[in-house]
Amino acid sequence: MFPSRLSKQVAAKAFLATILLSALAGLAGAQIAPQVPLQMVLLYSAAGAVLAFTVLVIATVAVLTLMQFILRKGGTDPQWFWFSAEPPGLVQLRQQASRGTVSKAPEH
Repeated sequence: MFPSRLSKQVAAKAFLATILLSALAGLAGAQIAPQVPLQMVLLYSAAGAVLAFTVLVIATVAVLTLMQFILRKGGTDPQWFWFSAEPPGLVQLRQQASRGTVSKAPEH
């Protein structure tokens, strides 16, 4: 699967927003600790933002990977819980999989 250009733009915007919000928090922090130079406060807040952004990305990838694993192992998508039955054809696919007669589509 190829990463889309949109996802890179969204990631860049999220990263920039995180940095700008941390700079704003750093400016507020400079008022709390006036003896610390502004450059150091901004540096610490940027480092904290990078750390927070990295943790957020890792957590997002981990959760999405787990959800994908659950779906691949036969779990039901949580959005289907709103409906009274399984998605159309899922019961037949599960029966075929248990019998070993599922034909896989060719991957591109």
